[in-house]
Amino acid sequence: RVVSTAHGAFLDYYRPGVSDDQYLAYQERRARGGCGLIILQAMQVHPSSQPDGHYMWERDDILPKFERMATALHGHGTKVTVQIAHFGAQFRSDGNQDLGALWGFNRMLSPSGSEVSHAMSTDEIEEVMEGFVRTAVVAAEGGLDGVELHATHGYLLQQSFSEWANTRDDDWGEPLRFLDEVLRRVRQAVGTEVVVGLRISAEDWVPFHRGGLGAEGLRAVAAHVCETGFIDYLNHSEGSRSAHYARAIANYYGAPGEFLPLTAGLRKVAGGVPVIGVGKILTPGQAEQALADGACDLVGMTRAQIADPDLVAKIHRGDANRIRPCVGANSGCVDRMERSLPITCFHNPDVGREWRLSDLVPAETARRVLVVGAGPAGLKAAEIAARRGHVVTVVDRASRPGGRLQSVAALGEPSSMLEAIRWLVLELEILGVEVRLNVEADISFLTSFAPDAVVLATGVEGVAFDGTDDGSVRILTIDDAMESDLAGQSVVVLDHLGMQEQAFAAEHLARSGSEVTMITPFASIGPYIGFTHIRGHLERLHTLGVAMKPSTVVAGVADGQVTTRHVYSKRDGSVTADVLVIGGVRKPALALEKAARDLCGDVLIVGDAVANRSAMHAFREGDNAGRAV
Repeated sequence: RVVSTAHGAFLDYYRPGVSDDQYLAYQERRARGGCGLIILQAMQVHPSSQPDGHYMWERDDILPKFERMATALHGHGTKVTVQIAHFGAQFRSDGNQDLGALWGFNRMLSPSGSEVSHAMSTDEIEEVMEGFVRTAVVAAEGGLDGVELHATHGYLLQQSFSEWANTRDDDWGEPLRFLDEVLRRVRQAVGTEVVVGLRISAEDWVPFHRGGLGAEGLRAVAAHVCETGFIDYLNHSEGSRSAHYARAIANYYGAPGEFLPLTAGLRKVAGGVPVIGVGKILTPGQAEQALADGACDLVGMTRAQIADPDLVAKIHRGDANRIRPCVGANSGCVDRMERSLPITCFHNPDVGREWRLSDLVPAETARRVLVVGAGPAGLKAAEIAARRGHVVTVVDRASRPGGRLQSVAALGEPSSMLEAIRWLVLELEILGVEVRLNVEADISFLTSFAPDAVVLATGVEGVAFDGTDDGSVRILTIDDAMESDLAGQSVVVLDHLGMQEQAFAAEHLARSGSEVTMITPFASIGPYIGFTHIRGHLERLHTLGVAMKPSTVVAGVADGQVTTRHVYSKRDGSVTADVLVIGGVRKPALALEKAARDLCGDVLIVGDAVANRSAMHAFREGDNAGRAV
């Protein structure tokens, strides 16, 4: 009953001439872990549906890819369907290989791309319907078990029965005609032995006065479709805009299982057609409860199986407590898809590398490995090295593991990211790795320990400020600011990186009673914050009264003022401040490097000590080090 629903992962799979090795290995890894049904990422049905990063398939290229995929997944007992879609009047047409316009039922402004669409002619509507048929047929010919038609997220099928996108005055303006005809033709073409599913929004989040159907109207559509006898299962998501993804594919602020009541509503009208429940179903307990409550017949655990492809296998063998949790970070998966980048995972570095990473190779000789630093990079390096048979010890001067990621402990919902640390600490205990906290790893410690190899996950130190400074304003790192009581003080947060860390710091300080101004040279706050996060950050920053000054640089500090200059107008300004918090370049803490190299020669550097980046990068570098030591 466990499903991996369709999600963008490696979209160039459909690009003619591109190897299928990466996507095949990614999906086979989840099949090997026990997933019951895998729905492949969206496949475009017509060349008019090609936003950035999406490609139109060719029969001679995709058939052997599907044959290999079917053989591989069936070999593990997993069923496989493919989602087929047309985006219609969504996104932008920049990625279209022929620079063709967006096709929709109306001439309208794309709600997700601010581009005017072309209203399809009757002949063009016929073309698109035949495109759905051809795509379904090639999937069946390739040995897949079926297809899933995509009628959510505001794509063409959803547009066809939604007044916000279809107000035609011809026969195709009848809300259900296009959907009915596509389903009828697809079913007729593939026969009764091939599965046909439909994904529909259970709530479109568009007001009625703007042409939305709401949950009740969408249940009526679902009931009608199930009565036709054309479909074998019903899947769902939510929303009708790309802006809705942030809620539909919720980060750590979204409640687990938030949409299961909507799933239950669909199931009540489905007339016995099996329904897949989705929406941040992350644990076996949540999945079992959804089934027991009758909310759904199958459970979509997509991100949960990105984080741990062995989720089902671990349940079967009684190791549910060892499932690597999805922490809702979204930074490795869905947020990368918005930029058409291949996915990975916040704390499962194997994701996306399955095709070129073999299973862990045992070390030829067990070595005594010292890891200095118990942050994400150090803990991950220790885990992988221990799995390979090394004798590993981790030391850290802090009183708790987690390194700089521990700063999220004070942030409420984002503290769920620390589940990644909790899981690693548990695994290290099972693997027999000793973790020593409150230990200063100086040169004498290093010498007395006498390791065969050293992993330096020692992070960063100090703060780099290249402006003039008369000492009238206290200058802190983000780490220091997060641990200080700055209530009642005026604080400037200087953001040179445009990532979540700086936004989180500004929110925390404002919530703790500081008067906060955020300054950044970027044209907007947080340009490198993922799209499922940025809206929430901006809402919280504005609600907390944080003043934001984009396109602005800090020139210096003088007389209790942070002096500024606008990047484009060149106008000078100033902000009265007690504290300036620097979110930018920091120096690697590598005081031990020379001594370590003199002592054992085999020294690996990971995490912030390599470069100031994110926890996701640190987990990846730790994994690489554990494989290399």
